[in-house]
This record gives sequence, C-alpha cells and structure tokens, in this order.
Amino acid sequence: MNLLTKKEPQAPAQTAPRRTLIPRYSVEETADAFTVTALLPGVNSPDVETNLDRETLTVFARRTWTPPEGWTAVYRETPQADYRLVLELDRRVDREAVRAELKQGVLTLTLPKAESLKPRRIEIKG
Repeated sequence: MNLLTKKEPQAPAQTAPRRTLIPRYSVEETADAFTVTALLPGVNSPDVETNLDRETLTVFARRTWTPPEGWTAVYRETPQADYRLVLELDRRVDREAVRAELKQGVLTLTLPKAESLKPRRIEIKG
C-alpha cells in the first residue's frame, strides 16, 4: 500500500499563471509516522503554504528572490519557478497532528499515524 501518490499539479486559482515545478521529494515510514522531505531552494518560510483538505495535502512555495540591479545571469542551476506538490494521504495519517518545518530550503512534513491504527501488543490471560 502506498503512503502517498502524486496528483497532477495545478496553478492556484487566485494568482496569475506562473511556471510551477514539482520539487524533489522523498517519503520515509517509521512505526509512528510518515516523513515527507521536499527540496525547495530559494524559498523562505513566509512563502510556503501547506493545506490539508480531506485526503489531499498541497504544498505551494513561491520563490521571491529579486536579482540585484544590473545583474545578468550567465548560468542558473535552478529555473525561475515556484513549487507545487500535491499528495494524496494514506488513510492511516492523523490529520490533526501534521507538522511542517522549513530549514535552509528543506521542507520536512511529519505525518503521524493514527493511534488506533498503530500496532499494539495484546495481553493473553489464562
């Protein structure tokens, strides 16, 4: 069973169309949670929007870097674009306990598993 499946990205309705990229990301699973790590170079915390709607998690990150006056790019490692990642959540995720943290362009989303679905030991009497 897959934790998350990627959906097709769409531009936000409230903003003008702008190029968006699906960021590089990875998903790891432990006994207690799923962790999604997404690389968002050039993005600051105020420019990241995460939304959870039913079983869909959406991350939209706007790059706001403005080149200095008179600056000309000779070579760019990353294109001038925003990031959009849309993931379908596994039903085992506790949606009320999802946490997000951005440090140096790396977004870490922690998606704890619902307590009722975690493995537990059942005592046998007798």
